[in-house]
Amino acid sequence: MPDPSFDPLLTSVQEAVVQAYYPDRVRAATGARTRAQAAQSVVTVFAGGLVATFTLTSLSSTAVVTRIGGCLAVALWLLAAVLYVRAISTAVPLGLAAASVARDGRSLIEEVLKRGDDEAKRVDQRQVVANRSSVVALGVTVLTLALALFVDHPDKSRLGWLVLGPEGQAVVAALCGNRTERVEGEIDLTTLTGQFISITVDRCGSQRQVTLRLPKNAVTAVLTKEG
Repeated sequence: MPDPSFDPLLTSVQEAVVQAYYPDRVRAATGARTRAQAAQSVVTVFAGGLVATFTLTSLSSTAVVTRIGGCLAVALWLLAAVLYVRAISTAVPLGLAAASVARDGRSLIEEVLKRGDDEAKRVDQRQVVANRSSVVALGVTVLTLALALFVDHPDKSRLGWLVLGPEGQAVVAALCGNRTERVEGEIDLTTLTGQFISITVDRCGSQRQVTLRLPKNAVTAVLTKEG
């Protein structure tokens, strides 16, 4: 006579639940490392984009505080990346093997599940540290970009002269009406590394306090006054 408490459907459901749940419990650390790896990918994109941005915006020509912020931001992003690598690839010490501390089959299962949970917890703790480093790095990055936009270089401009080649002389003659080999005015030092050099002159033709942007290859020398 069949056992009235035996339900084939319930048994099948229980087996399916066990087969789906317990393997995931055993591999809990793998899931934690996968999450850390996904976060690391995002951090890598941020760090690469940050370095490219600072390169294109000529961070070296900004104020000292901005350059310090940029260096600190890059260092923090790199630190976050290292912390994510630690969470992903560094082994978690768990002591003796589960089989050596288990007394029977039941205790072996409990020990395996406990070790899986402990390892996942340790990996998640490492990821939390990396996440906090990323948040700090993001804050420093935003601050650095704000400084780059709103803080002027203390030595941005200086009185001096631009010695012009033939092309530069022709440009000044076309703009100001007089041909000269040397232009005196306030030179924007941050433009010396670009394709055009900016200089503000007292007079250009009938205009006063005019800013000229001369092609760099049209300038043969730059002389500036100290202080």
